[in-house]
Order: sequence, then C-alpha cells, then structure tokens
Amino acid sequence: MEIIFSLFKNLFSKPMTVCFPYESIEIPQGYRGEHLYDKDKCISCGLCAKICPDRAIEMVEAPDACIEDYPKKYPKIDLGKCCFCGFCEDICPKGCLKLTDNFYLSTFDKNSVIKKPFPLDKK
Repeated sequence: MEIIFSLFKNLFSKPMTVCFPYESIEIPQGYRGEHLYDKDKCISCGLCAKICPDRAIEMVEAPDACIEDYPKKYPKIDLGKCCFCGFCEDICPKGCLKLTDNFYLSTFDKNSVIKKPFPLDKK
C-alpha cells in the first residue's frame, strides 16, 4: 500500500530536475565560477599560483608582441584543474582575480578552458 501511495505521489509531483540548457536554476549569491582577470592591476607577485591547491595557476611571460607593455609574469589558469575554492581571489593583494557566477564551462576542447593572460599567446 505504501508503494502505491509513493507511486501516485511522485507521478503527479513537479520534477526535481530542469531541462538544461533551456532552463536553469537561479545561481546563489557568492557562487564561484569562471575567473575574471585584470592583467593591468596585476603586480606579478605569484601568490595565486603558490596558494592554488590544484596547481591550476601557472605564472607565464607575455608573448613577444606584448613584452614591452607587460614585462613581468602573469597567471595562466587551467579551469579543468581548478576546484573553484577561491583562495586565489582571497590572497590577491590588488584584487585582479575575481570568481564570477559563470558556470557554463563545459566543452569538448580541453584547450578552451585554459585562461591565458594574453589572447594572442599560443603557449
């Protein structure tokens, strides 16, 4: 009898899932998603790379075309390795790393989840 009751209860109730990507649940405040990086504020301290528990951040030099304007090393972030803990955002003394609420990161190309500090950088 209890099984029949559960069957009818679930048969006429609202589904627990949504039809993603056509529907989406509301993202809560404070959600940590894709990184937003401002290389002009960066002082190249490397603290973000040192604190990253997954070693998802690597300090790289600017490509030859930008070396005069940006002579230091800047973070290259691999979102495929990132656990989105937010340590990099917390430790950044200039606030140049922020975690946004963008969670649309799925892809078939693993190179597209690597956020390079310079778009024309081929490394």
